[in-house]
Amino acid sequence: MTLNIWNILTDWPARRTEIVAWIDRLTPDVVSLQEVIESPDGQNQARWIAEAAAADFHVAYAGEPLWGDIGLFGNAVLSRWPVDEEHSMPLAGETKPDDVRRCVLHARTGGHDVFATHLNWKFDDGVTRETQVQEIASFVDAHGDSAAALPPILAGDFNAEPDATEIRFLTGSATLGGRSVYYQDAWRVAGGGGPGITWDNRNPYAHAAREPDRRIDYVFVGWRHDAKGRVESARVVCDRAITGTFASDHFGLLVEIATD
Repeated sequence: MTLNIWNILTDWPARRTEIVAWIDRLTPDVVSLQEVIESPDGQNQARWIAEAAAADFHVAYAGEPLWGDIGLFGNAVLSRWPVDEEHSMPLAGETKPDDVRRCVLHARTGGHDVFATHLNWKFDDGVTRETQVQEIASFVDAHGDSAAALPPILAGDFNAEPDATEIRFLTGSATLGGRSVYYQDAWRVAGGGGPGITWDNRNPYAHAAREPDRRIDYVFVGWRHDAKGRVESARVVCDRAITGTFASDHFGLLVEIATD
């Protein structure tokens, strides 16, 4: 499962309860979270969610500094299995008054390599995102285990639609920097043929931003010829309020990946 939790903005105490309710309902083995805040005293949104959930989750986290040393902003992986290794790397992009530097997090858990990330958000940040996905591909190569039970899993908020060059690069439809890679786009492989919108104006939090509907949250799965790691299903989740409020300004995505 992947979800951008929208940091601590608007109704966070209610929204975190909603996020936990969805996790308890969906029972994912691994969760990728983005826009996770860790305060200077060590309080961390992902760890709160993990502790509040019915399942026992282990947590990996990486973040980059927010303005004025008020904490970190980053990504987390929650897993039902212990986290055996974790690595992180900041991504390209200038720190701006209305944005923060992004990063990619790797967690090896249960023998699987899971990568969580969040790319720059502005509509015209495509050049930066193109650089970021190239950095991520190299980071996955450096830290993924080619002998693992599954190919690498890369999940997060990519802030780009499927026809954007940065997404087409990840799915083998475009080259960048003289290089090509291939990951399965879980929604395109097994999402049932619908649009898979994750930024949706049916969500009042998204509607307030006055942005168009689009698919910008993804789970990508590497490919191996033994077919371990094939995507079997994908569905949009956190797309309605089950405790009284929406979980985030984003919807999430739940993906089933074959292990044999």
